Amino acid sequence: MNDRFSTTELRVSEFERYSRQIMLDGWGEQGQLQLKNSRVVIIGCGGLGNVVATYLAGAGVGTMSLIDGDDVELSNLPRQIAFDRDSCGLNKADELTQRLFSQNDDIDIHVNPLFLDVDNVDELLQEHDLVIDCSDNFETRRLINQWCVTNKLALLSASVIGWQGQALLVLPNSEYGCYQCLFDVTSTQENSCQSMGVNPAMVGVIGSYQANEALRFLLKLPSKLSSHVSLIDGVHFSINQFLRTGNPNCEVCANMKEPNND
Repeated sequence: MNDRFSTTELRVSEFERYSRQIMLDGWGEQGQLQLKNSRVVIIGCGGLGNVVATYLAGAGVGTMSLIDGDDVELSNLPRQIAFDRDSCGLNKADELTQRLFSQNDDIDIHVNPLFLDVDNVDELLQEHDLVIDCSDNFETRRLINQWCVTNKLALLSASVIGWQGQALLVLPNSEYGCYQCLFDVTSTQENSCQSMGVNPAMVGVIGSYQANEALRFLLKLPSKLSSHVSLIDGVHFSINQFLRTGNPNCEVCANMKEPNND
């Protein structure tokens, strides 16, 4: 974590609120302090973003930035569980922020009701410990990946479509490559929930998986996702993990490795 934080102890009310997680091995009081002093940014406040933000807020992650320029639609409600009929027509980041504050008003939330693009990515993503990609299109995912690789910031990416989901963690200067190494999509056509459909329950599964990995990262616990990609099948409910290999010709990360001085 960064050394810009100064919080060194938990309040009595925080011990009470987080008592069930503090007792866990690998967590404890020090882990809870690490979460309190952490800053994460979540891009996309739809299905995955709903779940991830809810669990991270509940766990006591101290500062969260939410980014989404989209408005809630009726077709979102089956899987975007933070919203209801009254949310329709309202901005997703704004609505999710209100839900999170009602859950835990001890955390700091920065709401950004706009779409991430090349003009605002520097301003919106800098000064965080972890970037969490919950977006729903390849263009945004590639932009986030390139920014994180260039700026040496950890990226936790996940997606879900139909009955399938996937997740990976890209660490700075990783020998296991980046998102672009795995998904070098150049076609203008791409699969999406709008074109292929999505199982709402799988959004909850993948979002919970992504939230769990975010907490493990912030608690400085090892994660297999830093070297593997997880593929989750909702039909057979199986999880397969495959070792990632960096593409030596990747236009994003191939030239970003630290030089070997041996």
